[in-house]
Amino acid sequence: MKQQLHNFSRRNFLKNTALFGGAMFLSGCATKPAPRKLGANDRLNVALIGVGGIGNLSIAKLKDCPMVKFSAFCDVDENRAAKGYKEFPSVPRFRDYRVMLDKMDKEIDAVVISTPDHMHYPISAWAMAKGKHVYCQKPLTRTIWESRKLRELANQSGLITQMGNQGHTFDGWQVIKEWYDAGVLGQIESIHSWTDRPIWPQGALKRPAAQPVPETLDYKLWLGVAPDAPYSDEVLPFKWRGFRDYGTGAGGDMACHVLDVSYSAFELDNPVKVWGDCSEYSDCAWPQQATSNIEFDNKRGVGGKIALHWYDGGRKPKDIKRVEQSFIDDPRMKNGTLIVGTKETVYTNEYGMNPIIFPRARMVELKKSGALPKKSLKRSEFAGNPQQEWAKACIDNVKPPANFDYAAPFTEMSLLLMVPVFEKEIMEYDAANMRFKNLPSANKYLASLYDYKKEFLPF
Repeated sequence: MKQQLHNFSRRNFLKNTALFGGAMFLSGCATKPAPRKLGANDRLNVALIGVGGIGNLSIAKLKDCPMVKFSAFCDVDENRAAKGYKEFPSVPRFRDYRVMLDKMDKEIDAVVISTPDHMHYPISAWAMAKGKHVYCQKPLTRTIWESRKLRELANQSGLITQMGNQGHTFDGWQVIKEWYDAGVLGQIESIHSWTDRPIWPQGALKRPAAQPVPETLDYKLWLGVAPDAPYSDEVLPFKWRGFRDYGTGAGGDMACHVLDVSYSAFELDNPVKVWGDCSEYSDCAWPQQATSNIEFDNKRGVGGKIALHWYDGGRKPKDIKRVEQSFIDDPRMKNGTLIVGTKETVYTNEYGMNPIIFPRARMVELKKSGALPKKSLKRSEFAGNPQQEWAKACIDNVKPPANFDYAAPFTEMSLLLMVPVFEKEIMEYDAANMRFKNLPSANKYLASLYDYKKEFLPF
């Protein structure tokens, strides 16, 4: 039986929200949806939107947390969500996040969003319009425009937000920042990061042919704001990442892991140039391989510039100072980063864990000499568990480290890597105004790319 919206009216939302220049909450609004005030002994009532797939990870991370109670589950695919439903049979179940947030309003404090990329923005916006704290898996959004808008909404609402990125809870980026600040690395010459993704089909793909929709799936809800398209198991449940209407390809998938240590340690928040090249692709899919480059204005770089180089689809960097090519080319080195300083070169894995200085003998020498500084930056008490880090932040009413103020510009940097797929010349980027100064035709790749289906948005 189809669920019906419970006393739902777009007009009710519009009493407390408005769309003006992309902003929902206006300072002049008389009322805003306010989150429940939580005491130190209260439990956070959390609803999961996306129970199958990566949603299973959030269940595992939160189920034994004394700070959290699961108040509702929402998934468009009963089959994919079956494991979580079976484990928690008494938790109310929904297919439509709008129905759940309306009907369970008073029983939900916060939501964890584990859906395909194209639904991160509308669901996060809807939840914040209802006064719910938001944890959203990476990448924060499918487009740069969406990331900027979610950051605005988070700041206007005062809600506690976090992007799911376990690497930021490990201390690799703090270690490297401490090394830089102590003068161990010298000035930064370049950064090289790579991934073996995609591990799903991409490239010169045709649009999939129509197939019957499984009875366990509400395909209209899965599509959400995306353009209408026939169902195909060549897209659902896992291969959607390679299609531009739903996913952000290898860069969007892995950059929010692999680049976190560089972004955080060196505050790479002022990109000024973007360029690159890629293999063949179609009108619906991302390329199988790509190399992208971003130049930043940054005082930590040689001459006030830092160049970041990204390689995906099996591509890897060459001729890196102080590093043997055999190490980089080793098949076991599937994801990683090399940071080249004027004094030293650092390697770290995809989550920024256990950074080392190359060659290894040099790392031993620096340790023995006492040249490596002691810890000076605060570490997370929830290493490897950003979900619990966020839950505690909600209860304490403090911003966690990976809040949307951090996540939005970081996601923007990650998504900029995808623009050279479409444009082959060096593009000058004006971050303040979100535009390419020398190539206005490329600005469309920063925005929504299609007209949203408005019924899935709260304004």
